Amino acid sequence: MRLSQRYGWIGVDVGTHTVKLAQTVRDGGSVRLHRAAVIQRPVSWTGDDGLALDQPITSYPEIRAALDCGDFVGHDAICALPMNACELRSLNVPPGTEHERRTIIADELAEDWAGRSSPMEFDFWETEPSRAERSAEGFNVSIMATSRSWISQLWRDCRRSGLDCWAVDGAPLAMSRAVGLVGGLADGRRALVVDWGYSNTTLCIAGDNRPLYSRRVHNCEFGRVLNAIVGVLDVTLDEAQYLIECEGLIAAGVNRSGDLATAQAVTTAAADTLDELVRQINRTRQFTEMQRRHLEPSAVWLMGGGAAMRDVGAYLANELSLPVHIWSMAPESDEITCAAGSRCSVFGGAVALSALAWRAA
Repeated sequence: MRLSQRYGWIGVDVGTHTVKLAQTVRDGGSVRLHRAAVIQRPVSWTGDDGLALDQPITSYPEIRAALDCGDFVGHDAICALPMNACELRSLNVPPGTEHERRTIIADELAEDWAGRSSPMEFDFWETEPSRAERSAEGFNVSIMATSRSWISQLWRDCRRSGLDCWAVDGAPLAMSRAVGLVGGLADGRRALVVDWGYSNTTLCIAGDNRPLYSRRVHNCEFGRVLNAIVGVLDVTLDEAQYLIECEGLIAAGVNRSGDLATAQAVTTAAADTLDELVRQINRTRQFTEMQRRHLEPSAVWLMGGGAAMRDVGAYLANELSLPVHIWSMAPESDEITCAAGSRCSVFGGAVALSALAWRAA
């Protein structure tokens, strides 16, 4: 079997705080994690929506550093940008060929984009599970867009690092694929996937290995938790990261050891952000219950930096009265230190990017 068939592409997940690289491998009938690396930026990018309109910023140093320590196979890559460098919206587009519908969408958005300094690129996907469930009202496609300048910058960063970037994927598509890869969407199940990142929190209802409803939410990004811990406990950002992984949250019904006083302080510091995250998840659930009953999720899947927090799954399950799973994937052989245990959740997006190699085959 050729390497291109056994190994996935190199997934390059560009975030505002870190850059994550991952590569998957086919292991019999399953997919496993072959390599992973995460590099923190010296200075985090802004979490504001204005990033999409700013001049693009290079990620070359982080991509190059990750490649140097990751021992990846091959040069083919597929990438993703942070959600606040993109625009996500939904529309109701009448039936037609893909070209006709793309033209309708472009015409619809042309006025909004008329004053942009760089042309916009977009793609779209169906959000209705089947024709029988189509609604005459509301939206039936989701659209992900970003400026051509951001795409060009990412392509140049990859090229300079020795990678061939074949495409830029959208976060909701990667989130759905990540959960599908680990069996979370089997038997027609719907899952509410939460990518809880440092600057961006994205929710999507996933089914049939694609996002059926997606939204980016504000005021509950994981960076708020870390910054609150820094302020309350007078520690550095790196020390706060250590505390959330090792001490984490106090969750009802969980027997735990460790420093309970520190865990209580972490829980208190994180409370406001967690409350807002729970509120936003429940808003999405209320929307599906009232307007898209066929999308009601049977479980929550958590990925991203916030998912590495100890006992966050149990905490959210108590708050939501719904099963909460922390995304992870088994390594090919030896444990990968940066992706061990709950830290693997950071690589959900990059893993999903890597696995696109087999869809394109």
